[in-house]
Order: sequence, then C-alpha cells, then structure tokens
Amino acid sequence: MAEVQHNEALAESRISSIENTTKHSPDAQTTNDTSTEADLKRYTCLYFGYASNLSPRTMKQRCPDSLFISLARLQGWRWIINETGYANIILGNPDDEVWGSLCFLSHRDETALDESEGVPWLYEKKKLKVQRMPQQQAGAEWRVDEGEEVEAVVYVDVQRLTEGRVERQYVVWVKKSIEDAKLCGLPESYAEKYINRFLPRGHNGGSTLPERDIMMKALMTV
Repeated sequence: MAEVQHNEALAESRISSIENTTKHSPDAQTTNDTSTEADLKRYTCLYFGYASNLSPRTMKQRCPDSLFISLARLQGWRWIINETGYANIILGNPDDEVWGSLCFLSHRDETALDESEGVPWLYEKKKLKVQRMPQQQAGAEWRVDEGEEVEAVVYVDVQRLTEGRVERQYVVWVKKSIEDAKLCGLPESYAEKYINRFLPRGHNGGSTLPERDIMMKALMTV
C-alpha cells in the first residue's frame, strides 16, 4: 500500500506533463528537477486497463516499466465479453461505468501492448476522459465526486460490439483482475453487475491457478 500511495503522489505532478508528452517528443520536456525530467522522458502514455489489465500485478508482469497510479472510472460505458470471447467496452447508459487501472506506460511497453492487442485491426486506441479515484482500502465506501478527471488511452474494439461467450482460458485472467483490483478498493458491486454474468456458472470469484502458474499467456488482455 505504501508503494501505491507513493505512486499516487507522483501522479499529481506527472499527469499534466504526460498529456504534453503524448503530443510532443519526450526529449522536448525540460525541467529543473533532473530526476523528474528522466521520469517524464520514460513515460509516454497514461493508460486505462479494464479487463485482465485491471490488475496492477498483471500490468507489472506484462509491462515491466509500467507505474500503477490508482483505479479509475469511465462513465457512460459498459463492460462486455464480445464475439471474440474477450473483453471490450461499449457505449452504455449514462449511469453505466467501467472501472480500470490507471498506469503510466513507457514507449517500449506501449509499443508491445499495441502489438499484443492487435492495434489497429482488432482494438483501436481512443483517448477518453476517466475519473482518477483516490486510493481506498478494500471494502471502503467510494464517493464518486472525489475523483479527478484525466485523459487516458483506452483500447476499444469498435467493430465487434455484440455480446459473446468468454474463452475458457481467459476466465482465470478476469478472475485474477477482480481479486487484485478489490485490494485497491474495487467495489464488490461492480463485478457483480457487469462481469460475473459472463463467467461460467459456479465460479467462486477466485483464481483457479496457483501464483507460480499465473503467467502472461493471454494475447488479448485489455
């Protein structure tokens, strides 16, 4: 938790700068603080991950340079499993919401993520406004008016918008993401409302694999 709180503090000074970094070369950034300058050059993208990448652990395994900031909410969108068998988000009602992890990515990690997600033929990258939520202990009550609005990159499949059946090997990744996000304060009601109906009946919400066997195997893990 101490590391997460430290990351959140760093985010205050970086989020406004990262928006400029996505428009200009990182080498163009200047600052009197050389350590901050190095960090700004390192990160080129503020990313919102809503499926297996909802898990900060998965993000760190998959994108070694990534820096987890906090959970975030995307209002007016809805989480689904589409006809590919993997997660997507679609426009929903005004009261719908998608929760995700908010992370800084390096150019190296962003490029690798683009490749693994099949950009642009499978997923497309969109810049959407999300609400960065303050850090919460598991089970704590959220106040949705507390979050700061920031712009983040979100991977969206804009062609396959029909609900489908989840791929069997993908289930463990979704369960793991829920478990890990709950430790950061993900509301219990979110998975119950949007995600659990796509999972096999009888699942207990927990991962079926031991920690040593949770490897980065899935191709599509937005």
